[in-house]
Amino acid sequence: MEESVGEGRIDDDQAEEGVGEVSISIGEAGGAGHEEHSVTPVERKLRAVPVLILSCVVFGLAAAAFAWTTLRVHDRQMSAEANEKAVAFLLGTPGLQTSEQAAAGGGSVTAFYSPKLHRFAITGHDLPALKTGRTYEFWYRTGAGQPPLEAGTSRFDAPQNDIVVVSIPAPAASLVVSVEPSGGAHTLSGTPIAELTLG
Repeated sequence: MEESVGEGRIDDDQAEEGVGEVSISIGEAGGAGHEEHSVTPVERKLRAVPVLILSCVVFGLAAAAFAWTTLRVHDRQMSAEANEKAVAFLLGTPGLQTSEQAAAGGGSVTAFYSPKLHRFAITGHDLPALKTGRTYEFWYRTGAGQPPLEAGTSRFDAPQNDIVVVSIPAPAASLVVSVEPSGGAHTLSGTPIAELTLG
């Protein structure tokens, strides 16, 4: 009985030694873990900050682009509606004069002129598409043989059935259409493609 108890003690001592070994190995493993540096919750949050900032920037840019596109579409719609109203008002003016002429190079130009308003609407039909950097520009003459004067800054954005309303400061005897640089010219730079006599 005593021997068995002694053996039992020896086994207990061995078990304690085993526990000691286990605790040492855990300590060693813990030491290795400290060398790798475990990430704390605070550090995780700090690491997430740049990602959140980048996400906010991307979202902000996308929202700004959407808003800008929406405003441009709205502006174009408002501009188109305003142009339609201006055309309708002009065409309803008493004493309206109409003139149409074939254009050099193909197509034709039609103008509706109101002497009362000093305003005209002009439209192109099947005019040739121009090269990049060129546009159709409008002029008017106050009398026969008079030099053509620039009629505002309106242009044909698209020569196919586009219509533009232009106000001028003096009565017009004729309207002139020419091809000019896209920025516009202050004096007629070449031979007009069409000149429409009014009256």
